[in-house]
Amino acid sequence: MRRWLSLTLGVVTAALAACSGGDAVVFAPTPAPPDTSPTRYTHPSGAFAADIPRQWPVYEQYTTTLASASFAPVGSDSPLLTFSLVNLGQDIDTASFSELISRYQTQVRADIASYVEQSREALGDGSFRITGLRRGSAGETEQVNTFIERSGSLLGVTEVIMPADAGIQGALEQAVNTFTPLTAGQLQPTDLTALAFARPLSLNILHTAQWTTPDGVFFVTGEVANYGAQTVTNVPIEAVLLTADGLSAGGAVDQVMGYGIQPGGFAPFSLRFGQGQPDIALRFELRLGGETWVNDPAAVIYGADALSWTDGSSYDTVGRLVLSGEVSNTSAEPIYNLRAVATVFDAEERVIGAAFSEVSTQLAPGDSTAYAVTVPDLGGDPVNYIISIQGTD
Repeated sequence: MRRWLSLTLGVVTAALAACSGGDAVVFAPTPAPPDTSPTRYTHPSGAFAADIPRQWPVYEQYTTTLASASFAPVGSDSPLLTFSLVNLGQDIDTASFSELISRYQTQVRADIASYVEQSREALGDGSFRITGLRRGSAGETEQVNTFIERSGSLLGVTEVIMPADAGIQGALEQAVNTFTPLTAGQLQPTDLTALAFARPLSLNILHTAQWTTPDGVFFVTGEVANYGAQTVTNVPIEAVLLTADGLSAGGAVDQVMGYGIQPGGFAPFSLRFGQGQPDIALRFELRLGGETWVNDPAAVIYGADALSWTDGSSYDTVGRLVLSGEVSNTSAEPIYNLRAVATVFDAEERVIGAAFSEVSTQLAPGDSTAYAVTVPDLGGDPVNYIISIQGTD
C-alpha cells in the first residue's frame, strides 16, 4: 500500500542586526520559497503525461489493462485529480465515442451510486466536459468535473473534484489542459469496464452516515474499502467535528472493525461521541491511518477462503438487532481468535450500525461453532446486512 506523503515546510525568519564593532549591517539571507512550478509527469506505463505541481504527492495504479494516477495538493490526503487510461483495442470513431461516454456515465463510474450528472458539453479539441454532483466520504456534496477524450484506441478519463481555493483551481486547470495520451505502451486491450477499477486511493471511505440516539449519543458510521493489492491491518480511523471556521469541536478515534481488510474487501467502523454533537459543530472530517500506524501486510488473516458460515437476524427482548449463525472451519489447519463483524445498511446503502463479537479462541479443521453479534444502536431502518468472520493463525 502506498500512503500519501504530507510535506510540512518549515518557516525561517530572518532579522537585521547591527554589529557591535561598527555601523555595518549583516543581512541574514531569506530562504527561497519552495518551487511550486509544474513538472512533467509521465505514468510508469508510458501511456500518458501531464504537467503537475512538482510537490503534489501521487498514487499510481498500473495493471495489465489500466493506467491511472491521482494527485493531492501538498499537505492534503484528499486527492482532487485522477487521470485514467485504457486501451480498447481498436480506433474509437465518433459514434462509438458518444456511446462510450454514455455508458461510462450511467454504468461504469466508480461513484455511480451517489453521482448525478448536471451538464455535458463538447469541447473544441474533440473531448467532452461533464459536470456532476456526488456525495463525498463525509456525506457532503462535491462538484466533480469529468473530461473524456480519445486518441486512436485509447480512452482517457480525467476526474476533478472542484476545490474552493482559487490557486488550487488554477493548478488543476493547467494539469487538465496538459493531459496527453501517449501510447498504449504495455496496456493490453480491454473493455470500458476496466475504468471502474480506477481509484484515487488504495483505501476509500464509503457509505457514511451520521445520527444521534434517543439518549443523545452521536455516531459517525461507514465502511472502508481496500482497492490495493495488499491486506491492511488494524487501520485507525478518526472523525473530527468542525465548526464553520474549520476549527475542531471534538473528535473520536477507533479502528476499523476486524483484523484486517483483504484486497477487494470491506470493513465497517463506528465512531461514538458520548456527549453528543456540539451545537457549534457543523461538519466532520474522516481520516484514515496516522503517523504512528504501521501496516503488517504479511499478517495471516483467515476469512471466507477458510471459513464458511450461516446467518440470520432477530431482535432480543430489549429490541436490539441480533445477527447469529454457525461458522465452520473448512481449511486443513486450526484457526484461532475468531471474530464476527456485522455491518447494517439502510435503503440508501448507508451504514447505520456496526458491531463485532469474539466467537472462539480456536476452531479445529472441520469443526463448527455458534456465533452471535448484537448491534446495540441503529441509525435508521435496517434493510440488509453483511456478516464477515475472520481468524488468525
